[in-house]
Amino acid sequence: MRVRWFVVMVVTVGLVGLWALSDPGGDSAASAPVSRLCGSIAMTPDSATIVVVNPDSNTVSVIDAETLELLAEIPVGIEPKAVAIDPLRSIVYVADYGSDTISVVDLATYERFDSIPVGDRPAGLAIAGDGTLLAVAEYGDDMLRLVDTTKRTTSTTILIGDRPYAAAFTPDGSTVVVSHLLSGAVTFVSVDTEKIETVGTWANVAPAPGVTINATGTRAYLPQTMAHGLGRNTQFDNTVFAKISVVDLIDRRHVTAEHISLPEKDQPVGLPWHVALAKEDNELWVVNGASNDVSILDIQDPNRPRRVAHVSVSYNPRGIVIDAARARAYVTNSLAGTVSVIDMPSYEVVDEVAVTEIPLPPILLAGKRLYHTSVPGTVAKAAWISCNTCHVEGEHDGRTWLLQFTGDVPDGADPVVRRNTTSLLGMIDTYPLRWSAEWDESADSEFSIRFEQFGTGLIDGEMHPTLGEPNQGRSYELDCLATYIDSLRLPQRQHTLTPAEARGKALFESDLTGCAICHPAPLYTDLKQHDVGTVIEGEGEWFGAAIDTPTLRFLYDSAPYFHDGSAATLREALTVPSPGGEHDVSGTLSESEIQALESFLLALPLGDEL
Repeated sequence: MRVRWFVVMVVTVGLVGLWALSDPGGDSAASAPVSRLCGSIAMTPDSATIVVVNPDSNTVSVIDAETLELLAEIPVGIEPKAVAIDPLRSIVYVADYGSDTISVVDLATYERFDSIPVGDRPAGLAIAGDGTLLAVAEYGDDMLRLVDTTKRTTSTTILIGDRPYAAAFTPDGSTVVVSHLLSGAVTFVSVDTEKIETVGTWANVAPAPGVTINATGTRAYLPQTMAHGLGRNTQFDNTVFAKISVVDLIDRRHVTAEHISLPEKDQPVGLPWHVALAKEDNELWVVNGASNDVSILDIQDPNRPRRVAHVSVSYNPRGIVIDAARARAYVTNSLAGTVSVIDMPSYEVVDEVAVTEIPLPPILLAGKRLYHTSVPGTVAKAAWISCNTCHVEGEHDGRTWLLQFTGDVPDGADPVVRRNTTSLLGMIDTYPLRWSAEWDESADSEFSIRFEQFGTGLIDGEMHPTLGEPNQGRSYELDCLATYIDSLRLPQRQHTLTPAEARGKALFESDLTGCAICHPAPLYTDLKQHDVGTVIEGEGEWFGAAIDTPTLRFLYDSAPYFHDGSAATLREALTVPSPGGEHDVSGTLSESEIQALESFLLALPLGDEL
């Protein structure tokens, strides 16, 4: 295997044998392919060209599929996540997650010639068979947006539930199927009627980053990770479980008999992120983002999937596309800046094409790789868990865990504490860390590596106690990881308060509620610890009753609430009884006032506070 490096020239000539900008003659829109999978890599319908997104470089790269030559690297918006190719024209659409746009790229000139404004954090794309309708999964706004590509304007937006992440059209183009990153649910959206239907798979699923539909439109395959967060005998292999869930698209139901428990078929399988179908949909290729590999399964008998092969690739693979004409699979390695080329008959990597030079400083790139990987035994046991498994894309997983407590506990008591996963975005602004303020530096992540990911640790020898002497400076790799975690920022957001939210703001800042005493703007935390009545004696709270004041920024995206996840909704958090009534405003505010306060809290942070 070799890595190919090419010097990319500025090219102004068209691609030979791709498409003209006008509709090609002889092909009807009905016979054109539709996007049956969503991902970070795609191939033109004539199998001539591969397009891959480069999130850290803010570019897309174009590869000649025959020669594997890098034809161009094209600047797009900030942090491109997904790509969709117009099946009838030489046009590529790119979801710019960080700039809330869809870049429009001409493959004939290698230029970004337009940008379509969309909602908050577009993550997934799919395109209809005639290329005139683009579906956009908007992660931040919980929306599916349908874009008329002939006018490059929005046709409609549909609220579809928390964190839509990937989208795919059914073969007939009538329905968009959407996965949700922090849920096992899949949502069906009718293109004509805009009606939605949500079908659940397993509980306690996160992340669930992909959806791929078979050629006949009868099955959707969903890469997922399911948690067993409240188990009391927690070991590395009973914390999270990699799986592929299968949904019947005709009857719209979860087909439990066909689900694939990946560790029972192949190992390692850390964090399945994307799947593709091959060999007339009888073979399933699963890209594992944390263990840096691909699992290939025979699913000809869907009730008895069988391991075929296991192929190691490079850092943080995120997408795959199958080239049936050449019997190749192409896997994009997002933190290597390369595409691995796999020969399908031999299941071997035969080439690796460099598509970008990742522009991160070496310490940040090393830290980001450590964050996303489960491969080295220093980080995780058996390549099972990565930081990104629970802090998905730097955020949280929406789950509550029983975590190990290493201090003294009464005889016969379980040495665990119940903790709701918190987001790491903007964490550097709100030290100390964790719910009981038991960490004072990001290098204390060594504790998680050893006791929650079951790795041997990045420090040689014993780590210092988390509130003792610094662990920073004792390991270059740990310093890289800590630097990357500290670099994670909150997404940009612009919002003008509505009248109801403005009334809620006044209540929030008033002496009547006293909310701003512990949650002052702009961080909405006083960076202190308080006993606010949420710790119940005898429930294994070995750190004591004081809880570190959480920030309220992006509260709308951080359910469940409280240190133990005991409040499923913000309304519950605002009305929960406690000895001192610290959060219970039900006896102080009227119903309309509670609604106003709730609406203000869900609007945070304000644009000028980021």
